[in-house]
Amino acid sequence: MYLVTIVYNQPSDPEAFDDYYAAKHRPLVDAIPDVQQFTMAKCDPLDGNPPAAYALAQLAFESKEQAGQALASGPGQAAAADVANFATGGITLLFSAA
Repeated sequence: MYLVTIVYNQPSDPEAFDDYYAAKHRPLVDAIPDVQQFTMAKCDPLDGNPPAAYALAQLAFESKEQAGQALASGPGQAAAADVANFATGGITLLFSAA
């Protein structure tokens, strides 16, 4: 299994982020081919301080090659291009084999 993790930094407007993600970005993610599993969760602090990141999303693929093809596809490129529309805090992409 190969994982693509997206770390969403703190947005300028968390409510707008959540609304946009649910209504517009999630359908684009759902259209990416060959995703075996998708998860998205907001970060939660353990000590009462704000978490370093706002949310994490993870897409699981069968292989690194399959992840690369999926992200390069039309739907993958559409989802990537959409990030600038709501992720005002920026993102970090992480790639790993599981």
